[in-house]
Amino acid sequence: MTVTACSAADASRAHPDAAVVGLVVRSAVVRRTLSILPLAALLLVIIVPSCSQGEGEGRITGTLNVPDCWSGGFELSPDFFGAVPYREGLQLRIQSGSDFQNFSDGVSILLYDIDKIRPDPAASSPGMYGQPIKVTLPPEVTPPGVPIEAKPDAPLVGLTLYLQKSCRIQNVTLHAVEEVTIPDDGSCTAGAVVGADPTQGCSPTAESPAGAGSGKSLIAFTSVANGKLDEETAAQRLTAGCFDVYLADPREVAPGGLGPPPRCRGHLKGSFSFFFERGRPAQPFP
Repeated sequence: MTVTACSAADASRAHPDAAVVGLVVRSAVVRRTLSILPLAALLLVIIVPSCSQGEGEGRITGTLNVPDCWSGGFELSPDFFGAVPYREGLQLRIQSGSDFQNFSDGVSILLYDIDKIRPDPAASSPGMYGQPIKVTLPPEVTPPGVPIEAKPDAPLVGLTLYLQKSCRIQNVTLHAVEEVTIPDDGSCTAGAVVGADPTQGCSPTAESPAGAGSGKSLIAFTSVANGKLDEETAAQRLTAGCFDVYLADPREVAPGGLGPPPRCRGHLKGSFSFFFERGRPAQPFP
C-alpha cells in the first residue's frame, strides 16, 4: 500500500490532544508537553517541511459509545500513515484518507521520548521493544477541581481518537487513559484480533482475547523510527507495534477525582507498520 505524502502544516492542524476541553493545564512543563506537536509542526513548516510518506499497513477495530455520534462496533481501515519527529518525540498519525485531520477519522499517537523505547547499544540501553507500555494523559493534565499528583513513572505514550469526519456536527476526540470504569451494557467490549496483544509483544500469531478486558490502556512497539530526517537503513526507519486501549472523556470523573476512573467511551485494538520516508509535503492550495 502506497501512503500519500503529508505536509507538516497539515500535521499541525487540529491536534487532538489540544481538544481536551475543560481540562486544566497548570504548569509550564505540561503546556510545553502538550504543545510539542503544534510547535514541532510549526518549526517543520519553517525549517524542514517534511514527514513520512512510506508504505504501511494497519487495522483499528473495537466499539465506541460517543453520545450523539457513534454507538456500537467501529472499524477503521487506515490508508494514510504519517510521522512527524521533533527533538526526542515522534507523533504518529494513522488515518482513513489523506484529507486534513479536521475532516478525517483517525488515531494520533504521541511518543514523548523515543530514546527510552528504542534500544541503544552504545548507551547499553536495552530499550522497550515488545514490552507493554501504559498509555495515558500527562499527570499534570487534570479536569477542573482534580489535584495534580506526582507520579514517579511519567507516561511515555499518549493516544487520541479523532472522529472529525463521522461526527462533524461536533468536535469529537476521545483520549486513551490509564484506566476506565467498564459499564455492564457491553459498550466496552472488543473482539479478538490477531497480532494486537501488547502483553504478548504484538506477536503476529498471538490473538488478543475478546471481551471487555482489564480496562487498562497498553501499547507495545516492535520498532520505532529513529526520528532523523536523513534516512539511514530501512530498519532505522520502520515504526511498528500494536495497542489495546480504553478511551474516555477525562472530564467524566467524580468530583475531586476521588471516585472511580472515568466511564469507558471506547475500547480499541489495533496494529500498524510503516516506514518513515522524507519527501516533499502535499499542498492544500496552489
